[in-house]
Amino acid sequence: MMKSNLSRRHFLKFSALVGGVAALSACAPAAPSGEGAASTQSGEAAPAAAASTLSYWTNWSNLDPAIAKFVESEEWQAHMGDVTLEYRGAVNDEAMLTSIAGGNPPDCHSNHDYPNYFARGAAIAVQDMIAASSIVQKEKMLDWVWEYSFFDGQQIGVPGIESYVQWGLNYNADAAEKAGLDPSAPPTTWAETFEWHEAMTLKDDAGNLLQMGLDPGDAMGGDVDFGAASFGVKWYDEQTKEFRLDDERVAAYLDTAAEFIRFAGPDQFAGLRQVQGQGAWGAAFEAGVQTMIIEGYWHPGEAMINRPEIAQYNQASWAPVSEERRGTKMQAVNAHFVQILKDGKNHEGAFKLGEFFNTVKACEIIFAEVGWIHPVREFIPTVDAEAYPGLKFYVDSEAEASEWYLLRRCPIHWFVKSQLDEIRDLIARGQMTGEQGAAELQRRAVDEFEAQGLG
Repeated sequence: MMKSNLSRRHFLKFSALVGGVAALSACAPAAPSGEGAASTQSGEAAPAAAASTLSYWTNWSNLDPAIAKFVESEEWQAHMGDVTLEYRGAVNDEAMLTSIAGGNPPDCHSNHDYPNYFARGAAIAVQDMIAASSIVQKEKMLDWVWEYSFFDGQQIGVPGIESYVQWGLNYNADAAEKAGLDPSAPPTTWAETFEWHEAMTLKDDAGNLLQMGLDPGDAMGGDVDFGAASFGVKWYDEQTKEFRLDDERVAAYLDTAAEFIRFAGPDQFAGLRQVQGQGAWGAAFEAGVQTMIIEGYWHPGEAMINRPEIAQYNQASWAPVSEERRGTKMQAVNAHFVQILKDGKNHEGAFKLGEFFNTVKACEIIFAEVGWIHPVREFIPTVDAEAYPGLKFYVDSEAEASEWYLLRRCPIHWFVKSQLDEIRDLIARGQMTGEQGAAELQRRAVDEFEAQGLG
């Protein structure tokens, strides 16, 4: 999940000795250490290294409580030793790229543009480090997580933090009932979802938008991978490096998504999202003004932790597909990493942090504090699928899905996503057709890919 909204403690420095919190201090570049952290055959850490500083930045704003619990645990002390963790949350890509360009990045990071950073030479490959670890091993995690960590034959980060199934239609059952809909029979196609959208979109007498059904640009539903896949298109070929956005099915998706915005009113739609607390990823659903959201497995847990009064009504089912694909049960996966930056000064400490994220203790803390799941084989059977309303659908979907996707494999994924957002809005406002939008999206993607020298 990609989030950049600020939260409670957005600059943190955690000491592994006392768990204290202070202001973040920047790290200066130094010669990297290239060796992985040694560990025993039992999977427990070898004697910890001497005291050091480790800087770790993430784009998430909600990992903070889990990090705080980490450094209070005996397992952290045993594995990380006398390291001082300088952690900073809610760091967006612009800030990360500035630090990289200035030669003073953190030692490692998570939830930024992993493939792009690696393609630009800012991150190091970690397969040699992992080969020496008894904690991070292929057989200890679900297959897709391991597979996802390889780009062009190189392992670009240490899988960790959270990496479970990504697609589902979540809906507020209470709002559905009040709109005369049957929560036990959720929509399965885009057309059926639009009917629900019409029923649950409410305006006052002056035409102001009070509540909307689905925002097609929010969360995982707004991702370029999802929209194309829902109409049966894989828009980027990782092997040939070819784009397939100029496709009539992508055009059909763009027209469909734009219709959701057009029904609510583009300006009213934008205005509702601009209200404080309603514009960030998933925030409008948690605020109770959006009643459907296409989102990943993390949504049930995050919503319950943040807004239990809303989350108690959350239910989840299969994400919508085109009418031609009715009955297709799509599911998708990707992986997050502790990605080690080339100009960071503590490669060994960064790798040990990646190892810690793959311990059962870390998985338990993150699930309890944030609602996330990292598919370590020893941990997965212990997950309570009933812990959060809607989570059971995701757990069950792993065995029931008929079609699988690996997400965000294109090195300019987030550029294409930004262009998709702009073009979708233009279509909703009648300034472009879906066919024109698909052609324009293709042109912009190819131009950017070539401009970055990635062809």
